Amino acid sequence: MTSSNNKPENENSPFISVIIVNYNGLRFLQNCLASLKNQSYPSSSYEVILVDNGSTDGSVEFIRNNWPLIQIIEAKKNLGFAAGNNLGFDHANGEFFALLNNDTEVPENWLSTLAATMLESKAIGLVTCKILFHADRQTINSTGLQLLNDGRGNDRGFREKDIGQYNLKEDVFGACGASVLLRKKMLHEIGNFDERLFMYYEDLDLAWRAKLENWRCVYTPETVVYHIHCGSSGEWSDFFTFHVERNRALINLKNATLGMALRCFAIVAIKSCIRVTQGLFLGIVQREKLKIAKTYFHVLASLLYNMPAFIKSRYTIQKNRKTSRSELRKWLITGNKSPENPTPELRRCA
Repeated sequence: MTSSNNKPENENSPFISVIIVNYNGLRFLQNCLASLKNQSYPSSSYEVILVDNGSTDGSVEFIRNNWPLIQIIEAKKNLGFAAGNNLGFDHANGEFFALLNNDTEVPENWLSTLAATMLESKAIGLVTCKILFHADRQTINSTGLQLLNDGRGNDRGFREKDIGQYNLKEDVFGACGASVLLRKKMLHEIGNFDERLFMYYEDLDLAWRAKLENWRCVYTPETVVYHIHCGSSGEWSDFFTFHVERNRALINLKNATLGMALRCFAIVAIKSCIRVTQGLFLGIVQREKLKIAKTYFHVLASLLYNMPAFIKSRYTIQKNRKTSRSELRKWLITGNKSPENPTPELRRCA
């Protein structure tokens, strides 16, 4: 890797900015950064930027003392995944941006494979790869994002055993934010991550906007990422539940066809009302019901608060849409195809 001030001009190896958003991830950083150092991609053709979201575990001091070539951007507070990456974009010199979760480990061909795939066509705006669980390297975390017809996002192949069923390079709807290469030109056209989402579904939102503007997302099985998964936040914690439920309604309100947007918004709103009602009647004897009710009350309140702004965003996005509704329908998945994942949900955990 190189320092940010020594950007080379090389058409065969375009300069790439690797961006890692970190929040109290000290325990993950050594493995992640060591694997990045061993990339086969020319060291003079990429930089590593770490955006620290106000960590209190010594992450910044560790980077300064052990990884002097890494550019550190201190946010001073937890900006979340979306705003954290956007801050990294502002300081990046690359033609392409490679996003990587801090709780990952990558092989030496990771960056070179993503870059080679991106260079296959100027219509490609996102490149993703096979993501396996770090603790079980035969089990799939993601091979790209699918869009379910009820508005949810799903990591393709989630918890399936990797037996070669996803060994074909192909277009997918979107890319899991744990590992993705983005074209800077595409971001200039469709915009960066929506910071109002804070965390979760921001990668599906970006995929939606890219697809609406006719940008391709390509999955390559020729490299892998090993992901600890939910390293910095608990799966189905109150925090996770609030952002997943709220954000899937909001991104559909912004991006989906009108019918799909209204259906998804109504599903989340009705579900929230049911959970709140259950908490009011059963919370005295079942404390967990009261806790769940509180989370869904916040979901409902946040939906109502954010709805006008997202309707305004919808007007702008749909006005500039280049993809036909019939083309979008081709990407909709009915139900869940994987017996290993009976309750599909977007699973990119930071």
